[in-house]
Amino acid sequence: MLVAVFPDTRTVLLARRPPGSDAGEASRHEAPYRIPHEKELVKAGLRVPEDLWAFAEHRGEQVTGVIMDIGTRASLRWKLSDGSALEVVGRREASDLLDIDDYWAVNRSFHLTYWDQATRFCGSCAAPMRRRDGELAKVCSSCGHSIHPQIAPAVIVAVVRDGKLLMAHSLRSRGNMFSVLAGFSEPGETLEHTVAREVYEESGVVVRNVEYFASQPWPFPDSLMIAFTAEYASGVLVAQESEIRELRWVAPSELPEEIPGTYSVARRLIEWFVSEHGSEGDLQDLLRRERT
Repeated sequence: MLVAVFPDTRTVLLARRPPGSDAGEASRHEAPYRIPHEKELVKAGLRVPEDLWAFAEHRGEQVTGVIMDIGTRASLRWKLSDGSALEVVGRREASDLLDIDDYWAVNRSFHLTYWDQATRFCGSCAAPMRRRDGELAKVCSSCGHSIHPQIAPAVIVAVVRDGKLLMAHSLRSRGNMFSVLAGFSEPGETLEHTVAREVYEESGVVVRNVEYFASQPWPFPDSLMIAFTAEYASGVLVAQESEIRELRWVAPSELPEEIPGTYSVARRLIEWFVSEHGSEGDLQDLLRRERT
């Protein structure tokens, strides 16, 4: 079984393939990192819990996940027998280090591992929960209450006005990162309603012509990000002080230096905007940017 070990909610322990491992036509395009095998982790000194729940399958191998503090394990052997090296990397950065199926399996494993850990006891009677055979679900050992993994829907939207994109520097963003607006859906809302409400609350802008763009699993820790495009209808920019540090209307040639990395649907929205409203040179400049 392949095991994605999560030292915390933002990182994952992966195996970096040794130099020269890409020799040969079949493996030439292998990603530089892979999910380690349970046996490798045990030999490296990790006490992998027994009876782990299989959350995915990759190339005939079952994949699971476990949240485990490895920061204080000085005895951990970071070199594996095949020359690979164990390394802790950010889960966001892992999108550029793993093949797409591995990355999907890691994110699915984290989402379900986090849910498994957070639902050890029944929310109705506080008795221990146990796994239900044959499906990803749990049932209370006392009252029989059952639960399934939950997904928190969130929207993210590219708002365009006269060829310029609405971008924000959030109070939660690292550095001087600018991105498009986003927020969680609330009970009773359609996704389109969420788009209109979030944009107005965070920026004072009213939107129209809201159209679906794409979606992306976003296990930070348990969301599904649904992306939209929209047009400016009215309003004057007023930043929501509790959420936003700065708002800007940005032309394709004026994108901030720090924008979301290529792993995210936010970056895809920005690339869409530049391709629709900028020049070919603007798009090429954006695509040549280093992955962040």
